[in-house]
Amino acid sequence: MSVVGEFSVEMIKVILSMTFTGSIISLFLFILKPVIKDKLPKSFQYYMWISVVIALMLPISKIIVIPVSDSSVMPIKNEQIISQITHSSDTAVNLFVFWQIGMILVLGFHILCYVLYVRRLRKHNISADRQEAELLNDLLKGKGALQLYKNLILETPILIGFFRPAVILPDKKYEDVQLRNILMHEITHRKKQDIFVKWLLIFVGAVHWFNPMIYFVRREMNQACELACDESVIKRFDISEMQQYGNTLIAVAADSIRRTPFSVTMFEDKKILKERLAAIMKHKKYSKRTVVTASIILTIIVCGILGFSTLSGVGNGQKSSSYADNYLLPSDQKRIKEIELKKSLRDYYKNKITEAYVFLSDSDDVITDAYITVVGKEEKPDSEMQRGIQSLASEELKLDVESIYIDYIDFESFTSN
Repeated sequence: MSVVGEFSVEMIKVILSMTFTGSIISLFLFILKPVIKDKLPKSFQYYMWISVVIALMLPISKIIVIPVSDSSVMPIKNEQIISQITHSSDTAVNLFVFWQIGMILVLGFHILCYVLYVRRLRKHNISADRQEAELLNDLLKGKGALQLYKNLILETPILIGFFRPAVILPDKKYEDVQLRNILMHEITHRKKQDIFVKWLLIFVGAVHWFNPMIYFVRREMNQACELACDESVIKRFDISEMQQYGNTLIAVAADSIRRTPFSVTMFEDKKILKERLAAIMKHKKYSKRTVVTASIILTIIVCGILGFSTLSGVGNGQKSSSYADNYLLPSDQKRIKEIELKKSLRDYYKNKITEAYVFLSDSDDVITDAYITVVGKEEKPDSEMQRGIQSLASEELKLDVESIYIDYIDFESFTSN
């Protein structure tokens, strides 16, 4: 198999492994949602989805290595499926190219939409009123820079921009309480780095564009983000202030909604208005013990799922070649095998071998012959040792004994020469 083929096989395995693990955790969290909906803080319910993002971005089964023997590993159906998909080098290369094209198209589409939208916004941005700017500065309390604009074409308030964040309001007059609630909402999004999470979700969605589960995860995380933001804003409100905040949501929802990439709007989906208003009315404080206990349980369960994913890669990993075989150039692979065999010979015959020199020849990147020079402490090795050296070299290099050539030099002759 060519280097390109091997690399494509490995990459397809990594991508499928990540998407499989992320999907399992997602299903678990979707099942868990009705159980914890009104029993745990919305912020906790939002951040628990980060475990899915981590699983979709990190090849856990490649990072974590569990030392188990071959006999203790049971065949995993998922790993068998992945192996079947990537069995053919040509198939793997085609799949890898197809995946790359899809990822570039999805990511490029979102970035293009964002660039065009930002350009359009900038043409119609106008400076905010002095009173509005002063209110924003008072709410920020000197923590972080946040620009404020009004826009003629905008229909709902948004927070946009990662490096230079800005709150953009529709060019309309809001009541003082409404404006305060809107700005507090957007400032909270900024503090929680929710725009960064949006970018991250877009990137993860592009990497796993072929997995339908990703689109449900993105939608769920966007909803959880708004619920967590509401909870953070109203945590010190009294009943009257909570009602005013709910009225602000209704007022914003009355405007037509236009979705934008890489931005955070105060209201993205009218369908969750009822859920957000209900969450505001049912808001309560949760004890630290409740949150800590839930965090520990969730961590244990997620670690268990990640552990299962790791074990699913062990069976195939035990049989596959080494890391060097998968990623290094043929010349580097050959050099590493020479060093490994040299070390194995010295370790196995510590009392009989002083040094060993290994040279491997190859054809079309496949090792064909091995030439081994052994420097021994005795004048001549016995037949058992000679067979042992051949057997060890044959097993290490996966070569026939006939392709292994051994010269023996005693230590005294070696030093004199």
